[in-house]
Amino acid sequence: MTETKKKKNVALVFGITKDYTFALANVLIGLKRHNQKFWDDIIVYHDGVSDYEQKSINEIMAVKFVDLSESEHFQKIAESNIETMEKYSIAAFYRYECLNLLDEYHQVIWNDVDILIRQDISALTEFGKKSGVAFSIALSDFVVGSAFRKFNDDYEMFRPLWNDGIMVLTDSFAEYKEAYKWCIKTTLEYEDMLMWPDLAVLNMMLQEFKIEPENIELNKYVCLPTAEGAENAAIIHAYGDRKFWNDLEYMEKNPEWSENAIEWSKILYKNAKEKSPMVSCIMSCYERYDYLVEAVKTVLMQSYANFELIVVLEKSKAQRQIEKVLKGINDPRIVIINNKEKLGFAASLNVGIEAAKGDYIARMDDDDLTTPCRFAKQVKYMEEHPKVGVVGGNMEVFGVNDGEFLTFKDADFIKANTLFATPFLHPTVMLKKRIMDEKGLRYDPNYFTEDYELWSRAVYVCETANLPEILTFYRSHANQSTAINDIKVHESHKRVMRNQLKKYLKLDLTENEIETVQIRKDCISKVEDIDGAFALRMRTIDKIIKANRIHKVYNEDALKYVINWGKPNRFGGKGMEIVEENKLKKRLKSMIKPLINPIYGRAIGKVETMMMNHDEELRLELQKQIDDINEEGRKN
Repeated sequence: MTETKKKKNVALVFGITKDYTFALANVLIGLKRHNQKFWDDIIVYHDGVSDYEQKSINEIMAVKFVDLSESEHFQKIAESNIETMEKYSIAAFYRYECLNLLDEYHQVIWNDVDILIRQDISALTEFGKKSGVAFSIALSDFVVGSAFRKFNDDYEMFRPLWNDGIMVLTDSFAEYKEAYKWCIKTTLEYEDMLMWPDLAVLNMMLQEFKIEPENIELNKYVCLPTAEGAENAAIIHAYGDRKFWNDLEYMEKNPEWSENAIEWSKILYKNAKEKSPMVSCIMSCYERYDYLVEAVKTVLMQSYANFELIVVLEKSKAQRQIEKVLKGINDPRIVIINNKEKLGFAASLNVGIEAAKGDYIARMDDDDLTTPCRFAKQVKYMEEHPKVGVVGGNMEVFGVNDGEFLTFKDADFIKANTLFATPFLHPTVMLKKRIMDEKGLRYDPNYFTEDYELWSRAVYVCETANLPEILTFYRSHANQSTAINDIKVHESHKRVMRNQLKKYLKLDLTENEIETVQIRKDCISKVEDIDGAFALRMRTIDKIIKANRIHKVYNEDALKYVINWGKPNRFGGKGMEIVEENKLKKRLKSMIKPLINPIYGRAIGKVETMMMNHDEELRLELQKQIDDINEEGRKN
């Protein structure tokens, strides 16, 4: 007679894809810090986490990793027609495995990994003992039908929605084996209907198996980071698109998440097989260091830990004090270089580049913040695109002003845009060191817009790209060099434009012509005769497009788009440059001849949509309207 295997009491369960090990580590660090062990095992379902990262995770606490990448069930779900699969990833469905685990454990507790554990959570073991199932009731506005793309009349759609971000199951739920099979089958059966797929299926499961779940307190165990009383919650849960690793407000309100992230990054770096850094992050400091520690810490919390942070300190009265501040952070990845004389910003960046040991050069300013996943995303893109020499991204602005700086991701648009404005946001950029060396790409100290000048060479000698997501939080404040030296910046900007126009299109534009087509700042709305200025702009545009047809340097659709619409890579809130652009649009719409206005108005609506979505496929549809505007401008 075979002896029945004795069940263990409690399993804590998590599910991740291989890119989210950093989030799991953060949860486990919080769990260890705030809890005595109340579980038998921690089980992590995943799709291929590396041995190196598994080993590093187990330095935090003992974890059993279970690879589900070859699972037939989950492969079928991954290949299904669920529209939102890419957004939610296959790991969302790993929670179904909690039902199977009831063969081995009396109780199974699931938590998502977009959480911050801030207190003892052992009281979760008190849930689910009666009904066998405990969820948290979702916010009052949500019903079961909220989780479906199409109305599903097979189930009650107007019941309150139960949130599966946290889930406690016990073996008093007698039908757990049948429920597991049912969840897999139902996910595939209703694939065309599901919007929040795992949530929809589990809410159907509650109805199918006639379960009245126990309610896990939302404000204690599934509390939003911005909710009232969040400071008293045991678990902060960042469900939705906003996460601790991509949202500045969440990071600022929950500094413990950042502390955990730094701790994890140090563990990874210590265990790195290659001690030589893959990424060299370059920062230069002069006399200002008010925000330095905050900026440095966001670099040190990178989920991609194999990097060095090179800080070049300009010769100044504050040089020794800044060095002391940096040494006080006490991280082996910080490399300090003291300039023996004042070199200037561009030359100091070159000093950092020459000292760099990494394959990639990342830029960072001493007053900005970077997202924890930035290096990982950019390195992955560079590895997948070996010919790309420069990759940037978008920025969120905070401080005196707020908003967003957006960029073109398409290489044709990046190249065309470089004629009129910087195509990359400097604090977001990563460069391939090999290509920089081969092509002689270094900052030129003779330009006040040293970054724009560098890009004006780079886009012609290597492939480039921008990732369409926020990589950096840009601090807006009164002491920024661009704010203090606006005239110098503008003159340098126009100089870079002239260089390109002469070299590539053989054009020598007048000062007035340059001003009407430069993208950096609004000038047309400043003059009294807007019609005259606008007419000159249209003649200048015509001259540039005709020259490009001869020399064939830029994609014509991309060139027409960026030259006609000023700042398509700027979309922000109050105080950003878009405010000035909107003033220009307003005055142009009211003052340009009525014949143009209807066309201009219709086109501008589509352009604003493109500014937000960067849907470059719309450009051909828009082109006829742009050409019409050009023609009317020339006539008038």
